[in-house]
Amino acid sequence: MYNPQSINLHEILTYWGFSDAEIIKHFHPDSPRIVAKIRNENTYYILKGIPDTRDGESRGEQTIRGNVLAHQFLGNQKGIAPRIFPTKCDKQQYYLNKDSYWFYLIEFVQGRPMQETPEDEFMLGKLARMLHSLEGYSFPSALNENKQRFYSWFREKPFKAAFDMLLDSLPDFEKYDRCLIHTDLGPHNTIVGINGEAVLIDLDDCGIGSRYLDLGWAFIMQFVEHTEDMQLSYRFDLALAFLKGYYGTTHLPEKEYDLLWQGAVYMHISYMQSYGPDAVDSLWEILQFGLNQKPVLWKMIQNT
Repeated sequence: MYNPQSINLHEILTYWGFSDAEIIKHFHPDSPRIVAKIRNENTYYILKGIPDTRDGESRGEQTIRGNVLAHQFLGNQKGIAPRIFPTKCDKQQYYLNKDSYWFYLIEFVQGRPMQETPEDEFMLGKLARMLHSLEGYSFPSALNENKQRFYSWFREKPFKAAFDMLLDSLPDFEKYDRCLIHTDLGPHNTIVGINGEAVLIDLDDCGIGSRYLDLGWAFIMQFVEHTEDMQLSYRFDLALAFLKGYYGTTHLPEKEYDLLWQGAVYMHISYMQSYGPDAVDSLWEILQFGLNQKPVLWKMIQNT
């Protein structure tokens, strides 16, 4: 069991040369991860500590190296993510392992969280297009793109046959449009900086992967809204704004639209066990509702 409270973060910060840093805030205090806002000489930073294991599996140095490389490429080089800083003793070392955690230090981006508005979704679509167009990065994403693991799920559920048929319809995403992806692309992982430019945060699984999985994430996971009593609605305004930001005036082929929605299905399914067994039936209902909006959204696209 990891106990973040037992770790002396001031000692960790000395590796970056901070002898008198102030810990301003702990984000997600109930999580085994450590995400702390730091102030040192009137400059703000984020210290991230990731347990060496997740879900019983060793993360290993390879995974942390991917996180760091993503920040170096997107932050230090491209300016669309927080910059990452080397340790004081070794300018080539950007992370360290201590107390069964991997630590690295990134800048705190001043600005506002992106909102679920058409204006911000348009900005996010443009940012996604820029991300997917970048070249010169080769480290693979940590996102599991293999649907085979899902076939063993929900054997006790009455929707199991329909679930398997849906899985059968999904393509092998490894064969389609490989590019640099975020894997959790949404307003919750985007900051609008004080200069008005959007910046991606939480790059934990970022790397080379399927463009359609990255694009599809929001079309069910975000754009389907629900109340506590499962009154469902769809944010067509957000979906249209995101697509306009991503594709601009370029025609969206129907085949690509289909692949985007197949990516949406895959990403939604991948989260269906994340919220516990009591949420599975509701998540299946959300999935079905989302899929029913696909032809409606397509007709809207055709009429714009």
